[in-house]
Amino acid sequence: MKNSICTYLKQIEDFFQVSADRIIVVKPNEKFDNNDQDDHESKTIFDIVLEEFPANKKIYFIKDIRSLNLFGSLQETKKVVDNLPQIIKSNVNIQEAEQIKQKLEELGATVSLK
Repeated sequence: MKNSICTYLKQIEDFFQVSADRIIVVKPNEKFDNNDQDDHESKTIFDIVLEEFPANKKIYFIKDIRSLNLFGSLQETKKVVDNLPQIIKSNVNIQEAEQIKQKLEELGATVSLK
């Protein structure tokens, strides 16, 4: 009887072109599953986002952002400052991003790096 089952099983495998061998399932390694932590640690290029600033220092912000050569014209800089939150510089390395962020925060701005 065992022989007939094996031949019957072999016929099914051949007909449907499948295998009745055991399937081994491997549990994924948790170390490589957590992609969120790796993204934050390895990120080296940032966008600098000006979120808000004190209303009484608007002129200083326009001048400082303009002096950092972040925008071409004074009108363009004013438009950015008037419509917050805005990305004031894109694709910046971590050192330059931290310097710009520190300078703007000294004036009272809220700046984030994304």
